[in-house]
Amino acid sequence: MSRKVVLITGASSGIGKDAAKYFQEKGWNVIATMRSPENEKELNKLENVMVTKLDVLDLESIENAVNEGIAKFSKID
Repeated sequence: MSRKVVLITGASSGIGKDAAKYFQEKGWNVIATMRSPENEKELNKLENVMVTKLDVLDLESIENAVNEGIAKFSKID
């Protein structure tokens, strides 16, 4: 059975970061998105977590994050 895949916005802190860690612990593949992924020091060390840039006000960054996630994990649930 393939793992489920979740895309989470705002994963650099707060509820977004906690959600990313929760789903990763439950065995999901996680696309953890944030405006400044280069500053992330924790999520990018977790197995089955892809950290990438996404700004909800920037359509191109949204499309890029979705495409990167699908390229890595084959789908988004």
